[in-house]
Amino acid sequence: MTIRRARLEHRGPAHATGRLYRSSRRQTTDVGNAILRIARLRYEIFRERFGRDPEPDEPLFFDVSHGRPVIANETEMFRQVSDAASATRADFLSVAKFLGLG
Repeated sequence: MTIRRARLEHRGPAHATGRLYRSSRRQTTDVGNAILRIARLRYEIFRERFGRDPEPDEPLFFDVSHGRPVIANETEMFRQVSDAASATRADFLSVAKFLGLG
């Protein structure tokens, strides 16, 4: 997770792609892409917290106060989705609506 954050902070203000210039701060509005990026980040956080990859039935949004993966309550899940969306530059409102949060 720390490497990913360092990469995100190290990026310059704009990237040239042919004749178009895109800001690196631009958020994605594609919900599927945003969910995938958030899931990847939460997967890394799970691995750091529990020292292993999650099983298929274990939550990526988990209660950090437990020693084993327990699904987070709605408030904690909302916070984790918000933090992950911010870290991955995903559109939080679209993701929250898709997940049925808040």
